[in-house]
Amino acid sequence: MSEHEQAPPRCEFDTDKLVIKHDQVVLSDVTIIDATVAKIMGVIRQNYCCRDLGNIDLALRESLVNAIVHGNRSNAKRAVRICVAVQQDCGILIIVKDNGLGFEPNRLPNPVVGQALLAEHGRGIFLIKQLMDDVRFNFDGGTSIYMRKGLQANSE
Repeated sequence: MSEHEQAPPRCEFDTDKLVIKHDQVVLSDVTIIDATVAKIMGVIRQNYCCRDLGNIDLALRESLVNAIVHGNRSNAKRAVRICVAVQQDCGILIIVKDNGLGFEPNRLPNPVVGQALLAEHGRGIFLIKQLMDDVRFNFDGGTSIYMRKGLQANSE
């Protein structure tokens, strides 16, 4: 996809420390999720030495669903940016950005207690936090989720 008017800004990485840097913009359409995740996971598999690829796949998938459905409200005029950086020491950072207004992560209901156990949705952020080593959010000019596996919390 070419640069889109409604695409979130590019990601900035310290490129001399990276084995790969992948930056992709996709339309806010849930039908592209499987193909997008497969493409990105193919790049990661070729350059990543961690055994947690299933966890990374699911975290990426959940973050894309959230960005498309909740962040961009499935508006085809808006896009989602996915950035992946893999370091030589096998650390990986995945950033998914949307144009959404954001949310309060601490106000999300715990999906493993009470009535939330019976809900048909609402487990994405919970799962991502369980699957990745570090998860952070940024709400400056849209919503960004930063997911790390095998990296120190303060490195990039």
